[in-house]
Amino acid sequence: MFTHPNAASPGLSFKTSRRHQKVFRSLFVLDSHVQKDKVRPEPILRTDKSGKSFEVGISCAEDFSSLLGMYRTFSPKPASQGLPPEDPETCQNWLKMLFGIGLNALAWRGDSVIGHVALIPDVKGKSGEIVIFVAQNYRNLGIGTELVRFMLERSGALGFELVWLTVRVLNFIAIKLYRKVGFEFCDKDHYERVMGIRLTPALTI
Repeated sequence: MFTHPNAASPGLSFKTSRRHQKVFRSLFVLDSHVQKDKVRPEPILRTDKSGKSFEVGISCAEDFSSLLGMYRTFSPKPASQGLPPEDPETCQNWLKMLFGIGLNALAWRGDSVIGHVALIPDVKGKSGEIVIFVAQNYRNLGIGTELVRFMLERSGALGFELVWLTVRVLNFIAIKLYRKVGFEFCDKDHYERVMGIRLTPALTI
């Protein structure tokens, strides 16, 4: 049974902290340089439910403007728990925060970013929160599922033990996705639910 770490939700706020950055550096010694690098690591090729290909991989510095472009046209906004921020400047600051303290993975079709998942480490231990968004024209195609799987596999390889997220109780599509990859409910609420999954270093979904 997953127990919620009872941590603050950095994915739902715009504050950075030195403690988060320290945890990020200690847990991501193999990956923390990537998002500051100008060269994108080799992505993984995937196929969506319509038979069209797309790529999934860790982001780098050159992806920031493309990702910001996805959120500028994102709909609805906000989509969940006040995210992504509707105000352009606030949205840009939110993304800078995620790039500063978290590990970010993207889905691309051609040169366009069509999905984004971020893992924000909990300062209290080897757990983290994920947030995920897929552009409106690419939903219900399995792209979100592949993004979550990718991030869980990377998180397990980096030594994370727990990953959690929050979801609205009426977001049945998202809940189905999360349960499909192994998330379980760990609380009861009338509006939002917390779901979590235990990881192993060799997690394969």
